[in-house]
Amino acid sequence: MTTPASQNNAVTQQDIDYFATTGAEVIHSQEQLEAKYNKDYFGKYHGGSQIALFPKTTEQVSKILAYCNKRLISVVTQGGNSGTAGGAIAQRNEVILSLRDMNKIRDLDAISGVVVAESGCVLAELDAHVREQGYIVPVDLGAKKKCMIGGNVSTNAGGLRYLRYGTLHGNVLGLEVVLADGRIVDALFSLKKDASGYDVKQLFIGAEGTLGVVTAVSIALAPKPRSSQIAVLGLGDFSKIQRAFVMARQGLGEIISAFEFWERRCNELVVQYENNPSPLDQSHEFYVMIETRGSFERHDVEKMDAYLAELHAGGLVEESRVFRDIDAMERTWLFRSQMAEAHAKSGCMHVYDFSLPSRYQHELLLAVKKHLADAGIYGVPGAPVRDVTIFGHIGDDNIHLQVVADEFGGVVEAAMEPWVYEWVGSHSGSVAAEHGLGMHKGTFLKYSKSPVVIDLMKSIKLMLDPNGIMNPGKHIDRAC
Repeated sequence: MTTPASQNNAVTQQDIDYFATTGAEVIHSQEQLEAKYNKDYFGKYHGGSQIALFPKTTEQVSKILAYCNKRLISVVTQGGNSGTAGGAIAQRNEVILSLRDMNKIRDLDAISGVVVAESGCVLAELDAHVREQGYIVPVDLGAKKKCMIGGNVSTNAGGLRYLRYGTLHGNVLGLEVVLADGRIVDALFSLKKDASGYDVKQLFIGAEGTLGVVTAVSIALAPKPRSSQIAVLGLGDFSKIQRAFVMARQGLGEIISAFEFWERRCNELVVQYENNPSPLDQSHEFYVMIETRGSFERHDVEKMDAYLAELHAGGLVEESRVFRDIDAMERTWLFRSQMAEAHAKSGCMHVYDFSLPSRYQHELLLAVKKHLADAGIYGVPGAPVRDVTIFGHIGDDNIHLQVVADEFGGVVEAAMEPWVYEWVGSHSGSVAAEHGLGMHKGTFLKYSKSPVVIDLMKSIKLMLDPNGIMNPGKHIDRAC
């Protein structure tokens, strides 16, 4: 089964004139496009779109897609453009469809705890709004001040508190989606139980705009915690992280909301490039950050204190510190969230986002370092690879591998790919955990998915987008 081939007709002045009649803002200034819309956040991916459209309503999106489908003009949807896989970047001259101006909160049911929001709502702003009613958005990302909820859904973003609140596949109750031919799928349900047929919305969660444009989302919210605390641990080896995690699940139980880890070099890069002091006084091979959220502060404090005492008694940690006031906790989360940017400032960051059983995660780091050293491009004077690091969410087996080099692509990418994807696949991992497949990871999908599953995915793409106008050349289009 093959996916539809994109015709990718160029946009003409006649097309621009039509787009202006839809009510959407039209930008075709190359200076503006290059500054904001034709490159990704980290500067790795660059596009060639000649026009960006900014609709304000679902009906405007419908008119634009129906027209583009008839004219065989390809479309790439953008939200906050904060992704790391290039999924929102136009490869050639596709129309950029930005949902920036679709940013209304349509409804908030304070009794059932459900919000209906348009896709252009910035995650941090949406979270601030629902907090006023005693709730939080269940997904939380380091890029929350930039990313938008529609993009979060379209990439199936996992985030920092996946351990506590789970996946968007579980928290999203309904979607409004515009298909390639302009039809509007009204599946914007707010019910938490619904067994009336196929759960159509699931097709569009993680589809990265290849099946349609998500214009609005209905999400089940979580209660705003009354008690929060963070503990940061310094540890000497990775096996102690794994033991500390098992003990946290047993000792902290229902209140644990995040269990993050990073290695020494990650810590150093944040201190150096973000000018942010380390949360611990001493230097350690590994760091762990544990967050709990509950409803009874004394109970939560007692559980954390008992857990830390058990860790120290067992010789698992070299240093620990607990943060319980809001400012200190925010500073600690900021330190963790700055790791990607710190790596990007230190060089050209090749970032890999894997799901991998925790027992293999440190092994992956060692294997990558050896592989690159054997290739003569790491660990010797003048080598193009500067750093190889890992950090991630130990609680959900999501690891971020960074290879920082002098330039993007070249000998580094040639050495890493497909070798690293083969390695992850052979160790029961997934080639994409939460960043999506984007520009080129679909090529490596065969290391995570069976031929039958890939064939089924291509069949769905062909059915919903027969002309291949939706985000062409990415995601499942690249699978073989």
